[in-house]
Amino acid sequence: MITNLQLEEFLHRNRISRDTWEASAIDWEALIAIGKDYERHGAQLREYAGMLARVMQQYDGVHSVRWRIKDSEHMLEKIVRKRAAKSAKYLAIDAQNYYSIITDLIGIRALHLFKNEALTIDASIRENQQLIDTEQPLVYTRKGDTISEDVFPTDRFEHREHPAGYRSVHYIIKAQPQKRQVFAEVQVRTIFEEGWSEIDHRVRYPNFNADEMVNVFLAIFNRLAGQADEMGSFVQALAQASTTTQAELAAAHDEKRKSLEAMEALISELEQKTEQHAQSQSAVLKLKEEISRMRSAAEASEMSTGVFSGKWMENIQRNSNFSKVLVNTDFAAQARLALGNTLEPSKYLQDLETITKSLNIANIANIANIANIANVTSNPAITGRVLRVSKTPTKKKAESEKAGSEKAGSEKEE
Repeated sequence: MITNLQLEEFLHRNRISRDTWEASAIDWEALIAIGKDYERHGAQLREYAGMLARVMQQYDGVHSVRWRIKDSEHMLEKIVRKRAAKSAKYLAIDAQNYYSIITDLIGIRALHLFKNEALTIDASIRENQQLIDTEQPLVYTRKGDTISEDVFPTDRFEHREHPAGYRSVHYIIKAQPQKRQVFAEVQVRTIFEEGWSEIDHRVRYPNFNADEMVNVFLAIFNRLAGQADEMGSFVQALAQASTTTQAELAAAHDEKRKSLEAMEALISELEQKTEQHAQSQSAVLKLKEEISRMRSAAEASEMSTGVFSGKWMENIQRNSNFSKVLVNTDFAAQARLALGNTLEPSKYLQDLETITKSLNIANIANIANIANIANVTSNPAITGRVLRVSKTPTKKKAESEKAGSEKAGSEKEE
């Protein structure tokens, strides 16, 4: 607590020499007034610092965030040392303006894993926070570091070599959560750099240890932290290259698999087409054979089966006409005309009359029927039936013929 703090206790605890105190030229009561006001508003500063840390934790590239508000005695110590060093803006400091002069009352550390993620975080800070107009973000480097200005261009960053070897990027942002406008210092650094700086601060500052051997090993530790950062970036690039290579190999394997599947599908399709072609050829041959068979059957039908064909009707008409001519013909006269007078026609006339009687031709209809029956011979099945009927007299006809024969015999005997 600042209320009961005494000057000698304050100087001793913070290792401030009497000469430094005299050089600061500040009144003790005025310094205590600043400390009391700061403690009175400390709770509000903590709330704002916590809120700011939660916001920055969401930024791309941020691994983790640490925050704090400045200890009250450390704030007073800083005022004394800055005034002793004749810093211009600290010369008029008092309880009414200290919060607008001291820019690190709130401290935020945004930690990241790999060095190149600092630029991603930088973009988020510039987009979402309000930077002070009087200062550019400050890039602290260690002696011997080679940081390209293409990475942190001078029109956007100030470069400064840190005597103790700290590496980080510092931003001063301003906000006004309440009536007072306050400032916060945001330090962006790698986890390796944070580890080294915490150890360095713990070893060097409490006793302001000036032991040369300690400083040598702290410097070696600082270089190891820098090499660890470089190794982290190298491993990151190696992992990305490996991932890209694996992705390319996977894509190549996938493309190969797709090509094989496509070729297998093509082979299967060709095999199916070949089989279909063979089946088609067989079907075509069978179809040709069937057409040939049907053609032969049709031709045979036209030649031998004329029951309902045009030729059948032509035969009926032709034979009907022939029968008409035949009925109207004087066979005896035609025979005499053909034989002339040189031969005796009586025998031929008798034969013709016998034939005519055996046919029992009575009229034109009977002649036509005979002619039509003759035409039926164009159908073998019908011809067979006609022949069988003609060769096998019916029972009734046979009995009639037998009775006639018996009657003729009895008349002859009489």
